[in-house]
Amino acid sequence: MFAPFYAAIADISATIRRHRDRLGRPVIGVLPAYFPLELIHAAGGYPVQLWGAGVAIDHAEAYLQPYCCSVARSVLELEMRGSAGLIQAYVFTSLCDTLINLRELYRRLFDKPILGLSFPVTQFAEGRRAFLADAAEKIIKGLEAVTGRRVSADALRAAAGQFGRVRSLQRELYRLRRERPGAIKNADFHAVLKAGFFLPVDEYGRLLEDLLVRLESIAAPAGRRPRLILSGMVFDPLEAQRLFDEVGADVVDDDFASGWRTVSKATLPVDDPVEGIATHVFGGAPCCCIHHPEKDRHDYLVKKIRDAGADGVVFWYVKFCEPDAFDRPQLLARLKQEGIPATVLEMDLSMKSVESLRTRIQAFCEMIGGLEI
Repeated sequence: MFAPFYAAIADISATIRRHRDRLGRPVIGVLPAYFPLELIHAAGGYPVQLWGAGVAIDHAEAYLQPYCCSVARSVLELEMRGSAGLIQAYVFTSLCDTLINLRELYRRLFDKPILGLSFPVTQFAEGRRAFLADAAEKIIKGLEAVTGRRVSADALRAAAGQFGRVRSLQRELYRLRRERPGAIKNADFHAVLKAGFFLPVDEYGRLLEDLLVRLESIAAPAGRRPRLILSGMVFDPLEAQRLFDEVGADVVDDDFASGWRTVSKATLPVDDPVEGIATHVFGGAPCCCIHHPEKDRHDYLVKKIRDAGADGVVFWYVKFCEPDAFDRPQLLARLKQEGIPATVLEMDLSMKSVESLRTRIQAFCEMIGGLEI
């Protein structure tokens, strides 16, 4: 039942090319995260999300040092290798300094339209709205220039419905994983999410609907295995996610920016596009990259752990994400205070072997109780 999702990510270029030709839409690369994909779709584009790539860094080091974010370095490497020829334009958000600098590098190095949606850091709703009013107008006009199509109210409403429906289906998948630990293998779960980065919304929605119907009859395996929550920005590399299945642990929830933090966002409000973008950016689960004074990540993570019945937390740290690294010491201290075991796994998207992580995962699972069959 997971075969279509694995097929979509087995050859990502072939997947994008096939659907681009079917749809006749220009491919627009989205640098993570939280850009409203609905805007691209409503403008007649085909959005694909770029959360990094597992490639060796041969060219990007000329512009981004080894201690820079692994995601940024790997996506820059793709363009510098000439492996991103299908992408006709890029949109960036301003989640961190590295992404902002990467946007400017793209503008100087590549002959492609480069658009940016900057997020305000003000604590006041009025200030956020004033800032986003100008930013929203510029990004919509920029998308229209790339695609040659106008973002009409009807097109935006239809796109909001499609993407909102997909996220609601993804939330159902999360619910099943929480309620039936072990029924969905961790690698399979994340393959489903990753396929959504590259499949068009219509195709992906149909696959999700079919998958959920099939999963309704799947029961959780007997016995009680260690139950974990993963937290970080990016759940790649996918090969490492298989290790949890292999050591006999059940991932019951996550707090990934490329996972639940995005999936938790409600349907984009479209009656007021500026307010809709603000709701999309600042809504859903809290993120270390988005300042929101009314959302405390410490309370949120503790509640998530309790609600999922998890035994411990694995912080999935992809080097060198500064917002994630700055946030983690306080979260670890809070979890220690609550008596919740936690560990940190560090990795690079270009790592050639994930076997070194296996021992760490296995040792952590043994520490929190091992198997209870």
